[in-house]
Amino acid sequence: MDLADYTACDATELGRLIAGGEVDAAEVRDVALRAIEAVEPQLNAVVAGPYEDSEVAEGPFAGVPFAIKDTLPEAGRPLGFGSRLLDGYVARREATLTERFRDAGLVSLVRTATPEFAFNIDTAPVVHGPTLNPWDPSRSPGGSSGGTAALVAAGALPMGHGNDGGGSIRIPAAWCGLVGLKPSRGRVPIGPAVGEAVSGFAHEFALTRSVRDAAALLDAVSGPAAGDRYYVAGPPKPFAAALEERPPALRVAGCTSSPFGDPVEPHVRSVVEEVLRVLEQMGHRVVEACPPVDEQRLRDCLQATWSLDLASLARTFGRIAGGEAGAESVEAASRACIECGRRLGALELEAAAATANSISRRWGRFLEEHQLFVCPTTPAGAPPSGTPDQDDERFATAPDWIDAVFGPSPFTPLANVTGQPSISLPLGEGPDGMPVGVMLTAQTLREDLLLGVAAALEQAMPWAGRRPAIHAAPPGRVVGAA
Repeated sequence: MDLADYTACDATELGRLIAGGEVDAAEVRDVALRAIEAVEPQLNAVVAGPYEDSEVAEGPFAGVPFAIKDTLPEAGRPLGFGSRLLDGYVARREATLTERFRDAGLVSLVRTATPEFAFNIDTAPVVHGPTLNPWDPSRSPGGSSGGTAALVAAGALPMGHGNDGGGSIRIPAAWCGLVGLKPSRGRVPIGPAVGEAVSGFAHEFALTRSVRDAAALLDAVSGPAAGDRYYVAGPPKPFAAALEERPPALRVAGCTSSPFGDPVEPHVRSVVEEVLRVLEQMGHRVVEACPPVDEQRLRDCLQATWSLDLASLARTFGRIAGGEAGAESVEAASRACIECGRRLGALELEAAAATANSISRRWGRFLEEHQLFVCPTTPAGAPPSGTPDQDDERFATAPDWIDAVFGPSPFTPLANVTGQPSISLPLGEGPDGMPVGVMLTAQTLREDLLLGVAAALEQAMPWAGRRPAIHAAPPGRVVGAA
């Protein structure tokens, strides 16, 4: 298998080739390492590895190369969370999801970059430096799963792990031209070290190049683990089966106005409007609608919830690594949030929980009436690399940093607060050729509906032939998912 053939395959196709004996898993691994080597000097997406895996499980993705973001523990491998505070720390135990990736047959070759504490819409931590966008290396790949997104978009890997506490899968997917699914709360296990992350806002999964890979991977890794806080019932049939069925006629709510933050750029608005037209042509009933969002209450909720999380992480990491969250080990904006989190009182946390409940109830009712919500993933395309700078001393307070992170990404955090499944699809491009993501959100536990519509849009508005400037395949070859 050569580089061009390898990069033309999504994970499902690679798994089929390996299972059928058309290529050898060791050969695929070697080609994947060459692909990573070809793009890594230009992207700076890898923080550890490559690693040797002596055994490959006989799962649905047996022998398929993969990457794990540097927030998910792999026993015996570094765990850094993008922070100098954990520099040199090695995880002692596996996360449940790590085990499930391995049981699915995936081969974790490298660990990928994340901003400090996974709390930025860019990926440029002091400890590793900036990860760059393969479509334009002057631009951000997004965060916090920017390292994985850069490698997958550049063809080095067919898919890779990410997690999402406010848009950290969907924003990099939008800016790097990928499929980014954030599942329902509780659908994918996050333990055993924690019962919930960011007060239940953060959810684990992956970034892929095709909808079918997202569906097949969700089938492979979803389901509760022993002792989980949330026991979520499995779907009546595999998620992959939803891709083979025509979605029923749906009531679709479309929105191109930001609940808060920057105005939506005209070319982004145009892409969303085109997607809504395509959905209408498919037989869905489209209306313009969006539940009202109290901007200040949402900001206060995000500030309290994320600041508490950073304070807790800093305390835990300082204890296990023997360090303190000072200027020499933690970035400026992170320190501001940590200090805010340390000062929070019980009533402030209760107010944040009450706001989350209020928003969840409103959106739950809305998605009973409108079965699908369609909006931009972000109001604008990828900003310059290093935007916003998490180590900028001007971010002296938690509100300053909340504005910098969520102002440019006002749509994504709502599904984190509510726990509803949400997916970003690369359904357009801007005048500069950069990808534009469109986000679909469905009722809690309706990933089947989300994936079915996503697959129909993938067929109607295909993206597989688009290729970024930095790519592992030889120049001149048009590549895409099989």
